[in-house]
Amino acid sequence: MRCVRVFLAMLLLASPYFGSVSVVFGQEEARPGSTSNELAAGFHPIHEGYAAYPRVVELTDGELLATFDHRTVAGRAIGSTRSSDGGRTWGEYRPLSKDAGGVDLANAFPLQLDDGTILVACRRNRPAASRYRLEVHASNDQGRSWALRSILAEGRKGLWEPLLLLMPDGTIQAYYASEESSHPDQTIEIRVSTDRGKTWSTPTTVAAKRGSRDGMPGVTRLPSGELLVVFEAQDMPPFRFILRAVRSNDGGRTWPNHRELVYRPSAPTSDRWSAGAPAIVLTRSGSLLAAFQTDERVSYHRNTRENDPRHPNYNYVRHTTLAVIRSDDGGKTWSKPSYLLGGPGDPACWNGLYSLRDGGVLVLTTHRGRVWCKRTDNALSED
Repeated sequence: MRCVRVFLAMLLLASPYFGSVSVVFGQEEARPGSTSNELAAGFHPIHEGYAAYPRVVELTDGELLATFDHRTVAGRAIGSTRSSDGGRTWGEYRPLSKDAGGVDLANAFPLQLDDGTILVACRRNRPAASRYRLEVHASNDQGRSWALRSILAEGRKGLWEPLLLLMPDGTIQAYYASEESSHPDQTIEIRVSTDRGKTWSTPTTVAAKRGSRDGMPGVTRLPSGELLVVFEAQDMPPFRFILRAVRSNDGGRTWPNHRELVYRPSAPTSDRWSAGAPAIVLTRSGSLLAAFQTDERVSYHRNTRENDPRHPNYNYVRHTTLAVIRSDDGGKTWSKPSYLLGGPGDPACWNGLYSLRDGGVLVLTTHRGRVWCKRTDNALSED
């Protein structure tokens, strides 16, 4: 997915939103007749300015910390904000990290450790210089200030989408997409830290298949202790992206080659449609929810830029719907999708999920140049 990411990174650096609204210095300029109240019921803005790729962690004090990336006058930045009412309203913006133009600073993912330390993993890539780096930043004062804690991975070909998982024994697992050993393909890798994110092990391959650019990993730990990783893959022609999963029964030390099919686009024509960028959570009731972005609701018209996925200028991200599926048997089977937001020409993308301690689930999305969240229960009904 490097070509898609590089194109989007260049587009985002040039224009803070690739859809059908314009943004001026980080502030959304609404389309004629549009208001935030036109969003699906229950979605609340996390940040008032332009932002993308929202992710959340529930802190020990009960508050939520959200991270996201956004454009600045000088380049790009990662920021954060907090909510004390379950995501309905959000407080002041706090900067986490920033960089100059030409730097692809994005993919922030937060995690709190048992000692209260908050970690945020992110990418800081310089594609023009063929320099790619995944970083981990730390805060010991509830997100008021941040310092670089470690370099998770560095390379010359491509590193993307870090995700952190805290294990019961206190070790931290970091999952991410890498091109370093597989370019032009892409693999999912894991590294482990036993010292609170200060140093990291050498990588272990989680998922890889020749000819497939496996990317955008999401992971959850099942009640049995089994680890389930979902990701986008390119191993089922003619589809551009489908969702696959792999499992580990030994805490992530080994990963079998068996690749489960989680979801493939259900468009009326069999063509280069996509279902990608998944996130997954285990709910308090034991169900699994997986969110992803798909262009399967596009009305097909041959040889048109906006309606034919084989057109050279077609960009599936411009037409994505936020979809969620559910499994009640540990991911062996999945429900039909529920469509929560977005659609052709009005995308909802780079979605996230977070399972709250009170049993609710927070759905996160990028839509109309801003970041949003919605609280649901595990049946996907409105809270």
